[in-house]
Amino acid sequence: MFYLAGVDSGGTHTNIRILTSEGHQVAVHEIDRSLTSNRTDEELKSIFSEIFAEIRTNTLGQDEFVWISAAGYANSTRERFVNLLQSSVDRSGGRIGMGNDGVTLLLGHDEETVIVIAGTGSVAMAKAASGTVITRGGDEWVAADFGSAFWIGLKGIRAAYQDVEGGRATSLRRRLTEHYLPLNDRRSAADAPVIVRAIVRDLAGQGTDTKPRIASFARQVTGQAELGDEVAQTIVRQAAEELAAMAARVYRELAEQARPRVVPPHFLLNGSVAAMSQFYAETFRASLNQFLFDVRQDPDRPVDLAIQLNGTMEALELARRLAENKEIPVLDGAHSYSSIDW
Repeated sequence: MFYLAGVDSGGTHTNIRILTSEGHQVAVHEIDRSLTSNRTDEELKSIFSEIFAEIRTNTLGQDEFVWISAAGYANSTRERFVNLLQSSVDRSGGRIGMGNDGVTLLLGHDEETVIVIAGTGSVAMAKAASGTVITRGGDEWVAADFGSAFWIGLKGIRAAYQDVEGGRATSLRRRLTEHYLPLNDRRSAADAPVIVRAIVRDLAGQGTDTKPRIASFARQVTGQAELGDEVAQTIVRQAAEELAAMAARVYRELAEQARPRVVPPHFLLNGSVAAMSQFYAETFRASLNQFLFDVRQDPDRPVDLAIQLNGTMEALELARRLAENKEIPVLDGAHSYSSIDW
């Protein structure tokens, strides 16, 4: 017997899905940390160790074929990630593959499918028939991350701050204090300006945890949007529309490269933002259909859009290919992955 393990380590959490060689699924707890490139070497080694401790609790010494989809893996960090993996995890029978989360999703789907990730960060990608990868976004929050949980969380925090400064009233002000303060530290409404200012200053100094902690507030923003808060609705609509615009640009470049052949518009939206918010998902779907109104075969037929929570199934499929010694396609030079006997 051997085990397959698909690991999806995004910007905040790490999810693991394990299957036996007979196809039986094993439940694994979510890990509340992830393999992002801004972490120190010691932090990354600790997370690798925690991931494999979870896996090996369930594999009981049998051979393991593991694929790790890591948000922090890139050509520039490839050597670092592989070295840290090798120095933190004991060898066992099997193989380990590792790639960026976007690369994992590209490898797990047909070419010319537009992959859109909206988790802690965001990116839109597609593999053209020529073999090139078209990418928009994915370059961190300073210039990108449109429509992501971080983008929404930051906008929501700023809206709450503006409320206490005399700006537009929003339920996000209360949600902010409830989300970031422990139950035993709740104070009266009169203290709200002081509390909100203390929270935002604290968030600014969280080091490598700053981005995921800000992103965690996105769930509060999408929740309030669904309850009718107009400020929250404006934030979520803008987020979904900006990401849909980015995805549409990827599709248009894909279609341009394929001319005169027509490329059907197929999209996969991956990540917690849309998977856990119907308001966001429906706004994204409607925006995408509007941006691509001219290329749809039938105006009454919407763009093909699938939505999923994470990429563990794709990682699991790549782990299966490692176990069966099947070829894994090579993308272009900027989107590599690693595969090592272990």
